[in-house]
Amino acid sequence: MIASSPGSGSREPVEHLFRVGAGVLGDIRAFVTRLADEAGLAERERERLVLVAHEVSANAVEHSATESVRVRWENSGRDVWITVSDEGVFEVGGEVGDRGRGLRIVLGLADEVTIRPGRRGEHGTVVRLRVPVHAGRASGTADGATDGSANGSGPSRVLLVDGDRFSVRSLSSFLDAEGYPTVVAASARAGRDAAATRPRLAIVDLTTSNGLTVPLCEDLTLAGVPVLALSILAPPANLRTSRFLRKPVHPLEVLAVVRMLTEPSPTGVAPDVPHA
Repeated sequence: MIASSPGSGSREPVEHLFRVGAGVLGDIRAFVTRLADEAGLAERERERLVLVAHEVSANAVEHSATESVRVRWENSGRDVWITVSDEGVFEVGGEVGDRGRGLRIVLGLADEVTIRPGRRGEHGTVVRLRVPVHAGRASGTADGATDGSANGSGPSRVLLVDGDRFSVRSLSSFLDAEGYPTVVAASARAGRDAAATRPRLAIVDLTTSNGLTVPLCEDLTLAGVPVLALSILAPPANLRTSRFLRKPVHPLEVLAVVRMLTEPSPTGVAPDVPHA
């Protein structure tokens, strides 16, 4: 990793050249996280910036056959510009649809996106995006739950229960941007505490807290809260939930189910989606 960086908190551009290899996407996420923390950005803004940088960098790493990815950070105080460039060329093939889905996430989270695609014999692809920001830290709630909504609490929230910090924060940022305010809980206990204020919907990872989220799903379902369960494993036979998706799952797939479970039917009641 080759870096060019001014002092902490500076608004001068910061640029890193990352060599493609195992763990490079984690390094890029850590880079953006550190700069957002140094800039004093709110937690929700930081997570949004991390997600868009990850999606654009993942496209470069996975689809352009590049040996390095250059990430540039520019903070004007009102906006953060992130530029991701590579030396590869995107091939047109069977995975174009996946790249398109990642781009749709970026377009949904950033206010401005420009793309200069690479061509053979020319420099590689450059993606530049702008995200508006405001200085200030986000506050958290007790027992590992943090509120991602603008107004704190209320029945419009979506409860996310997942011990994977990056995964849940990325999904939270995406749903917030799509108009579904979230509250995040890192354990089954924190999820129960957060559910004391009835959520609009719960999205629960079944492996969190060594499986203690399975009875949490049942209790939420019995209380009339729609539940979307997620897991890298097959669902247990006794799982009671509105819908199940197998991880890894794309945020757009989650969004489709969220809309299905929360939008009213013609009778004014959220649809009963069969267990999958």
